[in-house]
Amino acid sequence: MRRLLAAILACLPLSTFAAATPAAAVAELWQASSHAPGVAADADRLQRLFREEAIVAGGVYRDGQPRFQSIKAADFIADQRRVRPYGFYECEVVRDVKEYDRFATVYSVVETRRDPKAAKADYTGVNSIQLYRDEDGWKIVSLYYHVAPPGVTVPLDGGKTGVCLGA
Repeated sequence: MRRLLAAILACLPLSTFAAATPAAAVAELWQASSHAPGVAADADRLQRLFREEAIVAGGVYRDGQPRFQSIKAADFIADQRRVRPYGFYECEVVRDVKEYDRFATVYSVVETRRDPKAAKADYTGVNSIQLYRDEDGWKIVSLYYHVAPPGVTVPLDGGKTGVCLGA
């Protein structure tokens, strides 16, 4: 029975897997990005969450200098297929959803840890995710992330460090 269900699901177009709500899409984004050491992210799941023409952009600090980068979501997803020797655990601690008609934007604060049991996050990122709802559901149009520089605290606006939100 499981094989039959898996075969049926494999034949369905990817668009049928769009999320029912913007919050569900973002929660799934962080779940699919997380992985144990020696394992890749769930790139197939990520691919279902992003529109084909989507982009991923972000700001990070390298050697103390701010850097901006922007890539096609397809390239981002391809990179997520790579197995990494360390764990990568995303814990969303703040989410604010604004929705209008077929458009939504989600402000999401995520703590990232290599060890999910670590008391302190390795880094914290502020994310802005834009989504569009078509006939199948919500998909990500763009993801902008900004990783806080070392020593800078990100306001949690009622969220609690290490307490992950659900969908």
